[in-house]
Amino acid sequence: MMVTKRSPEKQISVPDVNPAKRLKVEKDENSKTVIRNQTVQETIKSKKRNESILINPELEVKIEPDETRRSQLNSSSHLIRKFENEHFTLNSPDIFSHTHCGQVPHVTTDLCSTTVNGEVSIVPLHSVLSCVKVLEKLNKSLADFVRTSNKIVLNPFNSSEPCDLTSFNDQLGMSVWGKGGRKKITSKEYLCIVKICQPEMFVSLSDVVPSSVNKKRANKSCYRTLQWVNEAITYLSDNNTVTSRLLAPIPGSGDRQLMMKSASLLASRQVFGYVIERATLPVEGWEDLVKDIVSILPDSRPVFMLGVLNEMEMVKAYNCGCNFVDSSFVLHFSNKGQAMVLNSANPTQLPDPSKQPDSSSEEATNDSSSEEATKDFGPSLAENVPSEVTGENEDKKKKKRETGKVLIFKPEHYMPNKSINLDLVSPVYTRQFCKIAENCECFTCRRHTKGYVNHLIITRELLAPTLLMLHNTYHVRNLVNTVKDKVERGDLAKYKETLDEVFKLKDSHS
Repeated sequence: MMVTKRSPEKQISVPDVNPAKRLKVEKDENSKTVIRNQTVQETIKSKKRNESILINPELEVKIEPDETRRSQLNSSSHLIRKFENEHFTLNSPDIFSHTHCGQVPHVTTDLCSTTVNGEVSIVPLHSVLSCVKVLEKLNKSLADFVRTSNKIVLNPFNSSEPCDLTSFNDQLGMSVWGKGGRKKITSKEYLCIVKICQPEMFVSLSDVVPSSVNKKRANKSCYRTLQWVNEAITYLSDNNTVTSRLLAPIPGSGDRQLMMKSASLLASRQVFGYVIERATLPVEGWEDLVKDIVSILPDSRPVFMLGVLNEMEMVKAYNCGCNFVDSSFVLHFSNKGQAMVLNSANPTQLPDPSKQPDSSSEEATNDSSSEEATKDFGPSLAENVPSEVTGENEDKKKKKRETGKVLIFKPEHYMPNKSINLDLVSPVYTRQFCKIAENCECFTCRRHTKGYVNHLIITRELLAPTLLMLHNTYHVRNLVNTVKDKVERGDLAKYKETLDEVFKLKDSHS
C-alpha cells in the first residue's frame, strides 16, 4: 500500500471556534506573568526592607548595657511598683496563671476562684482558635465568655510546651499547634483574633527559635518578629476601638548582640511592655544576658519572662529585673505526677532522708508493674517527647520533624534535681499515709495523703492532676509571697544564692 505525504500547503487548518476566547486566554497568561514578576520584585524589596531593620550604620556599633541601670537591678528595689493605665493596674512582682482558654487546667471554676486564682491569666493562642467564630457571633470578649474577672494576656506561643518551630515559621506567619495539628496564622489573622477576643494585653507574633540555630536563622527570626511588631503597632494606631495593650517579644535566639540590637530597637517603639521567651535563651547561663537586655529597656515599662522551667528559674528571673513570670511549669509538673515540696520560707530545711522510703525496698520491687502502668500518666507532655530524648534513629527524627512538633527542652531541663519534687508516680509512696509537704495547708494536703494521690495516678483517675495542680499552685503562690518579702527587705540576691545552694545540694544527692 502506497502512503502519500501531504504537502504543507495542502494541510487543513482547523479554524478557531472562538477567537475572542483565545485572546482572553493569552491576556490572562500575560497578566499572570506580570503579576508573578511583580510578586518577585516585592519579595526582594520586602526582604531588603526587613534586613535594613537591623543592619544599618547606627546599629553596626556594639551595643553595651546601661551600667547605671544594671546597678539598680542588683538592688532589686525597683521590682516593688505598679504599672497603671486607664484600663487596668499590674502589681509587681507577680506570677501569671497559665490557663487553657482562660481556665486553669484540671481545676473547676469554683475551686479556681478560692485557691489558685490570680489577677492575670496567660491564654495560649492555640486554645482559643476553636472558639473565635463563636465569640465573634456572640459579640463577647474572651473574659466574658469564660466568666472570669482576671485580666487576659493572649500569647501566640505555647510556653507550657515549647516546640521547635524553626522549620515551620516563615515570612507570612507563625505556626500554631492546636488540637487539629499545625495551623499557619498570619499577622492580619492574629490581629483580627485580638480584636474579637478583646484581651487586656497581647503578645505580638514572634518567630521563636531555640538558641541552637545558626546565625542566619537567628537573623531571620529577628527580621520577622520586628516586622510583626511594627504591623501590630500600625494596626493599633489605625483602630481606636481596640483597647488591648501590645507586648513586644525580644527575638535573637540567645545571641547576645542580636538580642541587644532587638531590645534597643524595641525600646523606642510605642508598646506597653516586653516579653522574653525562655525558649529563646540558652539552657544555662542566661542571667547576665537577661540583665543586659533589661538594662537598656525603659524603666517605666514591665518586662515579662514566659516559660520558666522551675521555681529556681522563677527566682532568677525576678533577680534579673523581670517583673512578671508565668506558671506554665506548674502544669508540666502536675501532668508528670510531680509534687513540689520545697519550703519557700526556709529552703534549707530539707526532708530527712532517713524518713524517705527506699526505692530498692521489697515494696517497690513488688509494685514494679504499677510503675510501668503509670510512666505515661495523664495528658503528659511525654506524649510528644522529642526524638532526641527517646533515642530514635535518624529516619524517625526526620519524619517527626516533618510531621509533628519537636520539644525544645528535655524533661531533665525542667527538673535537673530529682529530689526537690516528689515523684508520686513511684510505687514507693503507695503506703505513705501523710501529707505531701509537712507545712503545707493547701486543699490537697489538708484532705489527702501521698498514698491516695499515688493510687489515683496508678488508676489514672482524673482527680490526680487536679489535686496536684492545687498543691503545686499553692506552693508557687507562697514562693511569690516570699520573694515579695525578700525584695522589700533587699535580700532577694541572698535568697537566690541560698536556693541555688539547696538545688545543687539536692542535685548531688539525687
